[in-house]
Parts: sequence; C-alpha cells; structure tokens
Amino acid sequence: MKKTMVILSIIVLTLTLSACTKDKEESTSSVLQKKESEEQTTKITYLNNHYSVPVKPEKILFLNAFESIEDAVILGIEPYAASAIGSDEEPFPSFFGDVTANTIPLLTTSGDSLEYVLQLAPDLIISTDMEDPKVLEQLEKIAPVIPTSHYGPDWQENLEMLAEITGKAEKAKTLIDKYHQDKQNAIHYLDSFQDKDIVAIRIRGGEMMIYPKDVFLNDVLYGELNLPVPEAINKVNQQTVITLEGLYQANPDYIFIQYDLYENDMDGSILEELQQSPVWKGLKAVESNQVFINAVDPLVMGGGTLNGRIRILEATMEALGN
Repeated sequence: MKKTMVILSIIVLTLTLSACTKDKEESTSSVLQKKESEEQTTKITYLNNHYSVPVKPEKILFLNAFESIEDAVILGIEPYAASAIGSDEEPFPSFFGDVTANTIPLLTTSGDSLEYVLQLAPDLIISTDMEDPKVLEQLEKIAPVIPTSHYGPDWQENLEMLAEITGKAEKAKTLIDKYHQDKQNAIHYLDSFQDKDIVAIRIRGGEMMIYPKDVFLNDVLYGELNLPVPEAINKVNQQTVITLEGLYQANPDYIFIQYDLYENDMDGSILEELQQSPVWKGLKAVESNQVFINAVDPLVMGGGTLNGRIRILEATMEALGN
C-alpha cells in the first residue's frame, strides 16, 4: 500500500511539474509572440488619429480609397489590390501606367468584396471615411484599416500618411515642394487673367454640370491659382445642371470640359450634338477656340490628390499659356 502511494505521489508530482513547465513555456511563447508582433508594427498619427500598422507592409489593399490609389501611383507604390475605376477589361486608368500592372482589381462593391478581401489576406487596408461603418468593422477583423479623408483640402495629409507607411517620405516631400514652386510661378503668370472668366464643366448623364468653387477642378483654379470665381460658380453649393442657355448667359472666356463615356451611358454622340448646337457655337470661348476637352483626364480625382493638382495646374498653364 505504501509503495502504491509513493508511486502515485511521484506520478502526481511529475504531472504537476510537467503542467507548470508547459504553462511556463506557453506563457513565454505568448510573450515572445506579442513582442515579435510589436516589433513588426509601428504607430502613426494621421489627422489626429493613431493607428498601428505593419513596419513594412507588402500587401496593401485599397478599398474605395480612390484618392489614395492616385497617391500610390504618384509615389510609385504598387497596390496589392484595389477597387477598379474602369471596366472589367481596363480596371484602372491608362495614366496609372505600369504601377498597377499587377494589381488585383476589386470589381464589386465593398460589402460584396469582403469575402474576397479575406481570401486575399492583405496586411494593411486603406479605406475611406465615406465607407459604411459596418463594413469598416468587418475589415478591421481582417487587417489594420486606415479610413482616409475624401475632403479635398486633406490631400497633403493623405499623401504624407501613405508615404510614411511605405518609406516614401522624402519622395513625397520633393513632389510637394515642386508643386508649390510650380504653383507660385503659375500664380504670377495668371495674374494677367484676373479679368477673365474660366469655367470647368463636367458632362454627366447627358447634362452639363458645374460645381462649387472648391470642388473638382475648381479647387485648384480658384483656390490654388487665385483665378477669379465666375458669378455662375459662386451661385452654386453642389453639383448643379447648367443649361446651354445658362452657359450662354454666363459666356465665359475659357471653358474646360470633362467628358467620360462611363458617365454618359457610353454614348459619344452627346458631346458631338452639343458642339453642333448654334447656341454653343455662339459662345465667346468657342468662337475664340478656347474650349479644352479632357485637358484633365475625367478619371483624375480632381484637386483631392497631388496628382490631380499637378495635372490641373499643367492643363491650365498649357491652355492659358498660349
């Protein structure tokens, strides 16, 4: 009996020591994993919010963050996957060049893309503050998420955030500095256009649209380049239809037209019919050959990105610098 008790005691002691050792090993492993995880992430601050992101993200997925995709392109960062902007055959604009040549296009809405995003297993998701909070909540279960601002004036913070994450801070600074220098040169030259009316129009659904002074091209034309805001633009506070008669009444000196087939049911005749109208032909800008069609690609995110601002500035100088 004593012998049996001794044996049982030894077994219990052995199991206890084994369990303690296992618990200690698991605890040590957990600490090491946590430390390793912390070493692989870094903290960033963006628009007064703090985020924990991978130190060297290799699979960045851009979901409905169209401004940020442009930022990636101008910085030379190849997106791992991104929401498509064009068609199934050509998901990304040609001006993206080779940067998105190997990018996986997301062809459905963000909600419908969740399962696919999970399969893609990104290590960082760049989203938008316009996204459905419920979708953002689901995305955060997949990878760290940064909802970027869609507000145009935040363009520099957006660019600098992406540059910081991807080790492109110096390149971003160089690009931003050059833009500001080019802008100052343009402002000096355009000072002689203070008595001219310049209007940007976007044709959507077969109708001509004008926008507030801080939206799309206008943000750069009036806010950055200090061109005078025409009365017709000053009167609107949202996307507004302007009739041909209304445009004739405004009769601007220069007109920038943006026309994308995807926004007009793939109907190219809409623009042709407009140009054949006697009222259109009687416009001051038309008579003096000062109408510029798609001088800025309609797929460019307006003044909400550095790329957009550069392209608008260049198009303005090319058009008005003749």
